Amino acid sequence: MDCSIGILVFSTALFIFYIQTLCEKILRREFSRAYFQDVLNALDLEFPRLQQAILNHANVGYPQIQLALKSDYFTLTYLIKKGNPKRRGFSWNEKLLIAYFRVLLLILPIRYALHFHERKAVIKLTAILHHFANLVGERVTPARAPGMAASRQG
Repeated sequence: MDCSIGILVFSTALFIFYIQTLCEKILRREFSRAYFQDVLNALDLEFPRLQQAILNHANVGYPQIQLALKSDYFTLTYLIKKGNPKRRGFSWNEKLLIAYFRVLLLILPIRYALHFHERKAVIKLTAILHHFANLVGERVTPARAPGMAASRQG
């Protein structure tokens, strides 16, 4: 009985580690250009300021963090889904990142209560939102031919 419980716990831990590693790999994806700044200029998102405050070790309350992360998450996921009328819905990678974001956000109050790497969790959540902002920019920006960009500048 003890052996089967140990195997179950170990395999669950390995599965969680695999999912986390897969999500980190998805977040390392490089985009053809940095769409993030275009999206920030168009929308007033809170997570870049929140990320800067966390990196500068400023005191930010948990309710403020939770509200900023949730509102930016809902805004970006809505725009990912509805941004390009030709492509509705989420890809497999996006669904996995959405689930990962939700789990991290669900565990965040426990981490704050226990003071267990809460800043690291917030940084990870903002990294996911950064990736979502790049996805929004990629989806809503029409694909341009290489000659079009040069002719507009000249």
